[in-house]
Amino acid sequence: MLEGFAKEASTFAADVDRAFWITIGINTAMLLLVVGLILFFILRYHHSRVQPKEIRNIKDHIPLEIAWTVIPTIILFVIFYYGYSAFRQLRTMPQDAFIVDVLGKRWSWTFTYPNGKRTAELYIPVGENIKLRLHAPENDVLHSFYVPAFRVKEDVVPGRVNHLWFKITEAGRYDVQCAEYCGTRHSYMLSKVEAMDKDAFDTWYASDKLSPHDESAPKGGEGEILYKTLGCASCHSLDGSIIVGPSFKGLFGSMVKVMTDGKPRELTANEAYIRDSVRTPAKDVVEGFPVGIMPNLSDQINEEQMNAIIAFIKTQSSEENNVVEQPAVESVPASVNKAGTESKAEPEVKMPIPTEVKEKTPDGATLFSTKGCIGCHSLDGSQRIGPSLKGIYQSTQKVVTDGKLREVVADEAYLHHSIENPNADIVEGFPPGLMPQFGKMLSSDEIDALVEYLKGVK
Repeated sequence: MLEGFAKEASTFAADVDRAFWITIGINTAMLLLVVGLILFFILRYHHSRVQPKEIRNIKDHIPLEIAWTVIPTIILFVIFYYGYSAFRQLRTMPQDAFIVDVLGKRWSWTFTYPNGKRTAELYIPVGENIKLRLHAPENDVLHSFYVPAFRVKEDVVPGRVNHLWFKITEAGRYDVQCAEYCGTRHSYMLSKVEAMDKDAFDTWYASDKLSPHDESAPKGGEGEILYKTLGCASCHSLDGSIIVGPSFKGLFGSMVKVMTDGKPRELTANEAYIRDSVRTPAKDVVEGFPVGIMPNLSDQINEEQMNAIIAFIKTQSSEENNVVEQPAVESVPASVNKAGTESKAEPEVKMPIPTEVKEKTPDGATLFSTKGCIGCHSLDGSQRIGPSLKGIYQSTQKVVTDGKLREVVADEAYLHHSIENPNADIVEGFPPGLMPQFGKMLSSDEIDALVEYLKGVK
């Protein structure tokens, strides 16, 4: 990550870097000076080298007192000057800026332009002043908009509007990250800023394309745009795979098992169900998924947009998305009788010969990335929402089972059990109920593939 961090991609990036390097240089010099003096005094005034009669009580030393007062003051003013100069540029908003609204919410960024165009990535022209209005829904959490290559970072606070600005000097794609921990999918709250030539930006800005790289406008219309820009895509797939929430593939019209007030029941995924799921997501939670992950989108979606989302979800259950190609029937030519004339013979229908369908063997590494495992479990020993899986196989784990602490060996049976029924044995120090029951979402082959993959994570 941190793509383009080594570049000074904004007009004030060099000044920000200079302020940091001056501060770091002064601090390093002070550190070396203090440590050097400590070592010098330890060696020079060791008790084996100093006689008692040499010890004196010095009450004052005017030149020394002036030095340690004046020199730090000068250093402080130097740091203040360069720091304030860079900060003043960051906080002085230009009047002629192109303004883009930025909505930060769990766990996505949405960019809205003056003409109403909405994107999941920020597209801007090179050499233009860009001002961002940063805000978050009132029922959300604190985020922080951070573009390392531009040397800008600003908190995104629910119920409050903050601002930042920049002018890009070099075309390219740069990372956007959330610099404030905001929940289970914090590490996935990523986006991009793409800086392009003014002519290319103007052409895209006047088009119906969702991004400058699209060949045409989204086929799904406004619903697909909302799906990609409101953060739905970060939790709900369109291909049947499980990310954080249920997939939209084949959802509309299907029977859904949900938990309502702690009681299981079945509902039909009709328009009313989708509306409730968007506006009151904690009311009917799909079985096997944790409560409270999906935010309430009531204040972000109007009725027209809601209808567009419902229409888009309907298309994911349409026949054209579930077409099974049928084998062709070989045509039979008309037969010729002894008189030399054609006769209409009954066609010989050749039934297709069934062939063995070999399903592709699931890949554990791919499943680990696409099923949401990587969002909560690291592979490098660092702690996220769940325990790290580095060296998990055959390690000793302390778990809480039915309220009692015990030790278990993470063998194949343990790994299978943890995937299929994760709340049976909770690793000590981690809360229960966050990990879905993947035994209801994954096939036995997929679980086997995941276990084999985890066995090799060292």
